[in-house]
Amino acid sequence: MSEHPPVPPQPPQDQGPRQPVPSAPAAPSDGFDRLLRSVPGRDWLAAVLGAVGGWVAAYVVAAIALLLTVAVAAAGSGGAGSGSADLGSSGGLGGSGVPDVQSLLSGVSVLLGAPAQLVVLADLGRLHGSGSIGLLGSGSGSVGVVPAVVLAAQVVLAVLLTRRIRSRVVALPQLLVTSVVSGLVLVALTTLTGLVLAIRFPAVDGVSIEPVHGVGLGSVLGSFLVGALTALLARPALLVRGNVLVGRVLGTVRVAASQLVVLVVVVSVVVAVVALVAQPSWGAALPVFIGNAGVLLTALGFLGGIGTSGLGSASSTASVFGGAGGWTWLVVLLVLVSAFVAGLALAVRRNDRVRSTLDWVVTPVVWLLGGVVLLVLGTLVVSYRVTGVSTLGGTGSVGITAWTPVVFLLWGAVIEVVARFVAPVLLPRLGGGVLLRTAKAVGTDPQPAVAWTSPVGAAPAVGDQPSPGQPVTGQPAAGQPATGQPAAAQSAAGAWAQAPGVEAPVGTPAVAGQQSVVGAPAGAQQPFVGAPASGPQPFIGGQAPAPMSPKARKVLVRSLVAAGVVVVVVVAGAVTTGVLRANVWGPGATARDYVDAIARGDGASAAAVTEAPSNASMLDGAVLKSAEDRPSNVRIGRVSTSGDSAYATVRYQQGGSDRTGEITLERTGTSFLVKDEWRVTKPLADRVSIAASDVLEGAPVTVAGKKVGTIENGVFESLAYPGSYQVEVGGTDYFTGGTKTVKVGAAAAPYVSFEPKATEALETDAEQYVSDLIDQCAAKTDIGYSDGCPWYGPYDADGAVQYTVKAKPELSVETSGSGYVEVRSTKDGTVAYSYRDYFGDAQESEDSFDVDVYLKVEDGELVSAY
Repeated sequence: MSEHPPVPPQPPQDQGPRQPVPSAPAAPSDGFDRLLRSVPGRDWLAAVLGAVGGWVAAYVVAAIALLLTVAVAAAGSGGAGSGSADLGSSGGLGGSGVPDVQSLLSGVSVLLGAPAQLVVLADLGRLHGSGSIGLLGSGSGSVGVVPAVVLAAQVVLAVLLTRRIRSRVVALPQLLVTSVVSGLVLVALTTLTGLVLAIRFPAVDGVSIEPVHGVGLGSVLGSFLVGALTALLARPALLVRGNVLVGRVLGTVRVAASQLVVLVVVVSVVVAVVALVAQPSWGAALPVFIGNAGVLLTALGFLGGIGTSGLGSASSTASVFGGAGGWTWLVVLLVLVSAFVAGLALAVRRNDRVRSTLDWVVTPVVWLLGGVVLLVLGTLVVSYRVTGVSTLGGTGSVGITAWTPVVFLLWGAVIEVVARFVAPVLLPRLGGGVLLRTAKAVGTDPQPAVAWTSPVGAAPAVGDQPSPGQPVTGQPAAGQPATGQPAAAQSAAGAWAQAPGVEAPVGTPAVAGQQSVVGAPAGAQQPFVGAPASGPQPFIGGQAPAPMSPKARKVLVRSLVAAGVVVVVVVAGAVTTGVLRANVWGPGATARDYVDAIARGDGASAAAVTEAPSNASMLDGAVLKSAEDRPSNVRIGRVSTSGDSAYATVRYQQGGSDRTGEITLERTGTSFLVKDEWRVTKPLADRVSIAASDVLEGAPVTVAGKKVGTIENGVFESLAYPGSYQVEVGGTDYFTGGTKTVKVGAAAAPYVSFEPKATEALETDAEQYVSDLIDQCAAKTDIGYSDGCPWYGPYDADGAVQYTVKAKPELSVETSGSGYVEVRSTKDGTVAYSYRDYFGDAQESEDSFDVDVYLKVEDGELVSAY
């Protein structure tokens, strides 16, 4: 009987004709709408906060790096400008020294915009700017480089936030949607901040500079990839979902990434310490580009190359085999050790002995992709274009060479060899603790689920309901394994799953007491994982290795020691060879021997390593030996090598002043595969220029009694080592150049000009020429203006005039720089003449005369200059 009283019936009421009730329109629903509705709110939040948090972290790290750069640069300057500030000056805070608004805004844009542009560069942007200067023209340029430290900060914080906020159980479609959202959020944030916080310069009359920023197609695509991939790979287990191949590929990526990250971090720390201690001048660039320096050296350690291409010059490449310095072999040793450890870690991650042939492709390709990532992080791209009277432009790059990723592919093959053939022998001897800690660091690959076949009489697993009409049979006895389970699974040692803190990867069958795979009976052991805690812990999913006999153990120990000795000897030999090639057989050693020979005046030793050009006669040993003020305190500065060419900077003292020079060397051969032979092709010398008058044409030029050439076309040129030389220019019977000192290596150009000097023969012959001229004039009876005589006849003579020279003048001879000879009298002469005038009377008279005659030399003889 019901607990509630019956409700009395109500009479029907007339409610009039019934009106149809309009139904609400059905909400449109399709697959994409259902997909968006299925994403939990915390996953939307994780997608947005992960991108925003990554950008904020990158901005903060960029700002700190720039501040450290300014601090290190200021400390390196030694406080040169300390004490120079004056608040009361016009540059202070008061009076007319108040900066204008544009200057303030420009300063603010630099302070706030520089970190933002570094973030744009980290997202594969290119910093570009353009401007024009009045009528001179216009120009534009761009530079692209990825600040590795800024990008690392962005990725790390984005991953941490995404893992912290995102749901642990999310389907692949929802994961892809949220990853795209993260990429779009980062694109919007990077683009807007890059444009708004562009670096702006104050307006200057006649100069127009556009705002400088890095936003472009590259930054849009790059920021989307960084944001999307960071969100997608924040928790790789969500991508596996039972797919063994995907899980193993991601596991290989994890091992490769671990190796490369550790190498870059270690090398970067060493570079920072060395730079700040040994090379403080490098410190200013470290805070921003320390990660890039680590990337470059890591690429060298993998036997890759770094170099330049474009930029208006021939491409050049440096590697550990040449141009990078012998110390880089230490990085090679570090890479070699890390590659061996990576091979062992890869084997631990796989956790089984049977590997597919596909791994021979996957592992090298993964390391190839790692090389591509380093190529992107370690390359600077530059382009420019200048338009004015002419148009100039070009593009180029500096950094890791394009073939370096191929070398990484070969390293991946070597690591696969270690994982396949060395690890199965070595890892079981290391002990369970080492293997478990390694597995905790690199994880374990998912194993293929083995289908469980229900034997006769066994009950189906939980969730496996019998179909209608299917009989339910019994189940195995307690404590007995299912007869349909593989024997290997019954005896497998599950070292990884038993370790505390090591979680089984998605898709890995669980051990007893954990969630079983579909189709496996609850409580049954699974293949490859799960074993009694007290049982042995084999390396990979098989039986525990049998104990080694003392003889086998001794053979193994000796083999490992021998292999270690071989590796040490090979690496030590490579390092020693690199050091010898750089310091003993390299261009630096040849440059040192060369400049030392110049300093001590040993021209023969200097000439032995020199490929001197034809116009280098003053590089003779005797000439160098005679030089005074030769270089002293010689030091070899920076030596850079590009292929078979090398450039060395030389610093020395001369005359109490510091001098700097540069020499170029060429590799002429290599003996015994390692000993390079270098010769100097551009010597430490300046071009000496000796000018002389035309009258000295063909005159010999001698230094220290050795003829080094002749005057040709009024000049003599030759290369000469630094020093002071006594140069003598010879001449003809009438002229000589004399001796002068020429200084090579000083601030002024080594140039000297010789003026012709008259010889005694010239003075004698010139005086004789004038004396003969006087005699010829005295023998004449009619002298006119055109006769060139030093006197004229009487104006009233009628007929012949008899001249008698009573006294000849005293003469002096002078020469000009052009080779003309002037003979002038220092004391007048006297001439007497007798004649008849127009009236027929006999007349006699005397008169004085002076001499001023110009002569020149033609074909070795003196002639009148007119």
